[in-house]
Amino acid sequence: MVEKNTLYKIMIVDDIPTNIKVLGETLRADHEITFARSGQKALEIIEENPPDLVLLDIMMPGIDGYEVCRRLKKDKRTRDIPIIFITAKGEDEDEAKGLELGAVDYIAKPFNPVVVKARINTHLELKQHRDNLEDLVEERTSQLIHSDRLATLGTISAAIAHEIMNPLFSISLNAELIQESFAGEKEGVVYSKIEKIIKNTRRISALVDGLRGYSRKSDIEKQNYILTEIIGEALNILNYRIANAGMTADTSGVPKDMTVYCDYQGLFQVFVNLITNAADASDTDEGGTIIVSSHREGNNAVICIRDNGPGMSEQMLNKIFDPFFTTKGRDQGTGLGLYIVSNIIEMHNGRISAISIEGTGTEFEIVLPMGE
Repeated sequence: MVEKNTLYKIMIVDDIPTNIKVLGETLRADHEITFARSGQKALEIIEENPPDLVLLDIMMPGIDGYEVCRRLKKDKRTRDIPIIFITAKGEDEDEAKGLELGAVDYIAKPFNPVVVKARINTHLELKQHRDNLEDLVEERTSQLIHSDRLATLGTISAAIAHEIMNPLFSISLNAELIQESFAGEKEGVVYSKIEKIIKNTRRISALVDGLRGYSRKSDIEKQNYILTEIIGEALNILNYRIANAGMTADTSGVPKDMTVYCDYQGLFQVFVNLITNAADASDTDEGGTIIVSSHREGNNAVICIRDNGPGMSEQMLNKIFDPFFTTKGRDQGTGLGLYIVSNIIEMHNGRISAISIEGTGTEFEIVLPMGE
């Protein structure tokens, strides 16, 4: 049955005011009624404010009911609105023509109010069930796609790890061999640069392992760490990227002695992802500033990372933690970064959220347990 608490919108289209009045008085107690006295006016109103059902006269000057029905069924925005013809034309061929055009019913004048109400309720109930079924199909389809993507994430991660680790091992090994040849010049520039190459290849190796592990929600090892040390190392890795774009990072709002109970590698990966995103968002001709701050709330550390980029719409903001969703170009992002970040934070019994206003930037807020 039609839900009693639902106020459905019904449009009456008839060029005779008396017919509109009679139908309106019949239905007004149960539904929200609008009306039009011509086919053209009906089309204009429906385009601005689509009703749930249309009661449509056939014989009208100008655009008749058949043409109104044809146009409504041609437009994808209005084609699913049930149309019931109410007319004095009672020939079988007239009824057949109306049904062929897409009408769901045909009521001859003079009409019985009880019959009109019953037929309207029947078609509203059918529409309600159809809409619910379409919503259910859309939801289940989305769930199946989501599950399928997540099922392949572990395989993708393993393949990525394999392809990255082989050349990375070669780079690391050769860098260590070159470093040995400069062992007597440990204070020299070359030795120092090679040391950084080796350190960063090890870091990349750990990040790849993290990608495989966190995509499977594996166990993590948590200890007390100084927050500024983790943020500082992430910034050190991204220093060239930030400086090259003419941007700066301000971490003065992070207390020097604040500790968090975390997996070091996991939280490092979180900051690398979020700071990289902030850098990408703030990368403009005028440069930009990435602001990292934190404060204590009870037994939790609240960490904020803010950029001064273009911001995001509410629609985008609702999807940013979904796997494979990205606001970047096809060749610039995989859509996995923030999904992995949210998994890592969840595994730390923390939470992450984002606020954004278009034109003013985006701020991510992380809440994590303080060091024990």
